[in-house]
Amino acid sequence: MVKYIQEKRWTILIGPRRVGKTSLAKCAIKQAGYPSIILDARENANFADNLLQALTHNSNFQITGNITVPNMPFISLGASYSKQALKKNLDNLLNGRKKTVLLLDEAQWFSDQRTLLMMLAHLYDYHYETVTPIITGSAVGVLKSILEPNNKSPLFGRPTMQIDVKKWHPSVSMNFLKKGLEQNNLSLDTDLLVKTVELLDGLPGWLTMFGYYYTANPSNYTDAVNKTLGEALKIVSDETNSIGKLARGWQMHLKLLTALSSGSKSFTELLSTAGQSTNSALSKHLDMLQRLNYIEKRPQDGRYEITDPIMTELLKRKPFNQQT
Repeated sequence: MVKYIQEKRWTILIGPRRVGKTSLAKCAIKQAGYPSIILDARENANFADNLLQALTHNSNFQITGNITVPNMPFISLGASYSKQALKKNLDNLLNGRKKTVLLLDEAQWFSDQRTLLMMLAHLYDYHYETVTPIITGSAVGVLKSILEPNNKSPLFGRPTMQIDVKKWHPSVSMNFLKKGLEQNNLSLDTDLLVKTVELLDGLPGWLTMFGYYYTANPSNYTDAVNKTLGEALKIVSDETNSIGKLARGWQMHLKLLTALSSGSKSFTELLSTAGQSTNSALSKHLDMLQRLNYIEKRPQDGRYEITDPIMTELLKRKPFNQQT
């Protein structure tokens, strides 16, 4: 990935939540040695506002266009801000700038996808030598407009590199925990290491969280597990509720996820869970859940299963019909 940055290749990291996409991107940026701008879509979903705020931070540049903003470190853009003004201000902010890596983290949360595509296309056409984006995301469907733009898209004809970031193999997860604990002069016996990896299932985010709680109180393994589960369940619950407000057919999605919380299921088994749904309708629901990285289809037998064990635990504790 460092090589991609050096070669100015636009890179998209796709994978489940907590699989380490952001950490991988930040590590590559650090090793490449270039300055960077990090835009977290979960903190500010307005891409144009987010980017221009970052570029004008500690700058005396004055934004011009439909709205004139005084020389301030942060700006606020109105909904009527024109595309021409956005491009003009972007050019003024980037002209003469040294090569910079632009990290768009969890890009599926940016609210105005059309503006995002338009501004990315402008960066590609006019600032390719200066700005190299890395884009991370969990929702494959949303990022498809960047990966596989149609002929009407502003990004059509502009190639990108895709990296699929997957869950770790159990042996990798165990080694990660073991090495992390050794750095703090701690250890866990093999049985507890295996138990922890089985519980958190190869997702670096949860493994790191467990390591944090365990190193804080190494005399109480159970307390570290309970704190990890408690915090993780809250995070996944909040995310699920947020996505549920945006995704179509979310009640059916939750119904299918709840069925999968008891174990993997075949298409036929899920068809009975879905009630009156046709094969075509069920396929669409399952496709959306896969694109959101909530489930995966096992290549060995074609059965579906939930990607995140914390989601499984959440659904066992809080059935779908109680979700808000």
